[in-house]
Amino acid sequence: MEREKPKKSNPIVITLYLIFWAVIIIMFFGLLAGQSEEYNALRADLTRLNASVAEAEAAAEQLEIQLTFFDSDAYMEYLARRRGMVRPNEIIFRNIAE
Repeated sequence: MEREKPKKSNPIVITLYLIFWAVIIIMFFGLLAGQSEEYNALRADLTRLNASVAEAEAAAEQLEIQLTFFDSDAYMEYLARRRGMVRPNEIIFRNIAE
């Protein structure tokens, strides 16, 4: 049996093979960089939206406090007294000098 001679590698084939894999790797990292930029932009949007949600929740809480106050008997009495209303059997003193 004769031994087969090792085939000589063609430098053009090796060069094309290396170029092919270099292009694949460059494309992969290019896509990865693009996705990284998009991820960072989305992360910034999420942070901004979370801040907006926190502001809206704080405003809603303030409105809830105001609604509770405006629904109270104390506020109703305040409005009635501003309009000159008094409780039954209540004595009113007025300054005649005014």
